[in-house]
Amino acid sequence: MSSGDNLTKAEVGQFDELDRQIAVALQINGRASWRAIARCLDIPERTVTRRGQAMLDDGIVRVSTYLDTTRVGNVRPLILVAYTEPGRSLEIGSQIAARDDASSVSVLEGTDHLVCMLIPSDDNSRRELLFRDLPSLEGLKDTTISTVLRYFRTGYDWSAGGLSEEACESLMDLPVSDPERTDPVVLDKEDWSLITELAKDGRESIASLSKSVGLSTQTVQRRLNHLFETGAIHIRTEASPSFFGLTVEVLVWIQAAPAEVEPLGRALATHSAVRFCVATTGPSQLLLNCLFEHENALYEFLTGYLGTHGASRVADVAVVVVALRRGPLIMPIPVF
Repeated sequence: MSSGDNLTKAEVGQFDELDRQIAVALQINGRASWRAIARCLDIPERTVTRRGQAMLDDGIVRVSTYLDTTRVGNVRPLILVAYTEPGRSLEIGSQIAARDDASSVSVLEGTDHLVCMLIPSDDNSRRELLFRDLPSLEGLKDTTISTVLRYFRTGYDWSAGGLSEEACESLMDLPVSDPERTDPVVLDKEDWSLITELAKDGRESIASLSKSVGLSTQTVQRRLNHLFETGAIHIRTEASPSFFGLTVEVLVWIQAAPAEVEPLGRALATHSAVRFCVATTGPSQLLLNCLFEHENALYEFLTGYLGTHGASRVADVAVVVVALRRGPLIMPIPVF
């Protein structure tokens, strides 16, 4: 059973445990210097720099930023569940994955079943997506749309693990936002310029950002600190799950009574396998994206962990067969 991240066994075999440790360090803090990562792993800086930069250059690992749409602007993330004509899912999914507002696109078991997360920039873009862009996709059949109401885990705050707590703490030199803070963050043109640059490369240096946006290095540093402290943006590092030996990926829809949604979402988001957990509109109140090493781990999660944490009604479970987009990572279409 494939996780759908399109890395072949040969490609995964090109990397060793040190590569994976460097990737995890970047998941902890994608802006950590190679020197800091080398100290954390007790590995020569030259080795870490060479290995880490090669993974970035090859697109195995991608560092960008995550914009918290619950804090900034009037953006409402959407979950699109769609069915395509037979044999058209990869083609249509790739078209959706290429959109600027696409955050994730997956083909589920059944192969004509797509689930996508899209983040239109405003209400007008949302209407264009719903009434113009999606209906114009030839071969797209039934669709349902739900709105993300709250994030409990978003992916930027998940890592494959394996580093000690002390090692993780040594890498965290970014300002930390208060997770309980919900007040809206107002951004100006210069803030948006910085966010746009970091979306392209989350590791871009302060000096390079200064040149790109036309601000002094001191101003850039101050504004970045403000963006991180307010929770407007977070550094996001993406890597293929199979890179870490996680070969089974699923989406899980859970139905819950209104009073149960908040405590259940918070509890489930703490599980190491839960990469993404949100509350949504629609017939199911929670949507989870989970990663496992094998089917037995998935079975234990479904039959054991979910039940003991109050998830009394699992509406659906679907395996991801092919992932076409993971945040900033647009995946190549697999060749069969």
